[in-house]
Amino acid sequence: MTIQNSYFDYPHRGPGMDQDRYGYRRLAKSAPVAWTDGSKLLLWVMVHLEHFPMDMPARPFIPTGGMNRPGISVWDYTQRDYGNRVGIFRLMKLFDKYGIVPTVAMNSQVAVRYPFLLDAMIERNWEIAASGVDMSHLHYGGMPEDKEREQVEKSFADLRRLSGQAVTGWHSPSHSQSQLTPDLVEEAGGRYIADWINDDMPYAFKTRSGSLTQMPLSYDLSDKKILYQQSLPSAVYAHQTDMARQCLRDEADTKGARILSLSLSPWVAGQPAQIKTLDRVLGAVMETPDTRSATGAEIVAQWKGQSQ
Repeated sequence: MTIQNSYFDYPHRGPGMDQDRYGYRRLAKSAPVAWTDGSKLLLWVMVHLEHFPMDMPARPFIPTGGMNRPGISVWDYTQRDYGNRVGIFRLMKLFDKYGIVPTVAMNSQVAVRYPFLLDAMIERNWEIAASGVDMSHLHYGGMPEDKEREQVEKSFADLRRLSGQAVTGWHSPSHSQSQLTPDLVEEAGGRYIADWINDDMPYAFKTRSGSLTQMPLSYDLSDKKILYQQSLPSAVYAHQTDMARQCLRDEADTKGARILSLSLSPWVAGQPAQIKTLDRVLGAVMETPDTRSATGAEIVAQWKGQSQ
């Protein structure tokens, strides 16, 4: 098979990092950050509350956790639905136990379809962040701008109306983005985004009409990646999380405060076979000296209040 020269054409290629969203930064040489209460390590938990329609399309691509079978897949649908029916309440119990206030990256359709879930989160002062409409409405390169704007605005508008919160955070469903997603998020009133996974600390992210803060949401510590995609044992998940906790806490003593981010999906972490492991993981984190829980909006406010 002969590859045509046009295969290597990439209209967005440029010098440096092929993008002008941010300048190059070496975290090891960055000015140290200090959290306002003297904490060395902030635990940022992001819970992904997702709605997977029973008849999800296979295009533009299948999202993480998306239906792999053609047509209507009851098996796939009900496994994901388990998280919103059972798993989320196990997570609530754990977070209440350890005083953890997470950020919830929520498909707006979850809030529309399951208002009792949203009410339970508001009662606990959890932060609501927008995560698109549902898992069948993805963001992708070449997507018409008006279509994507409609999806972004609908997600923010529905969640703000139903939650009564400002809703300033954004996480694209399945980390999906077009070239314009950050611009449309900022124009819709978003203040931070958690899609790019190339740092351990926040950094300024340019848009065409302003700026966002890019937040460090680790995919390597995602329960979806370790427990679902890689099908690794719970002990591996616990070990990797514990090693990350120890590394970041040690760095905080010499290089400035750090963030440990955990990405949790109730239909994965909320299963009976996983919840005890998560209990031990969260207990170890919260027992770490100079460590506390914080929401995304709280972390952004503290980070932006310091010289970067």
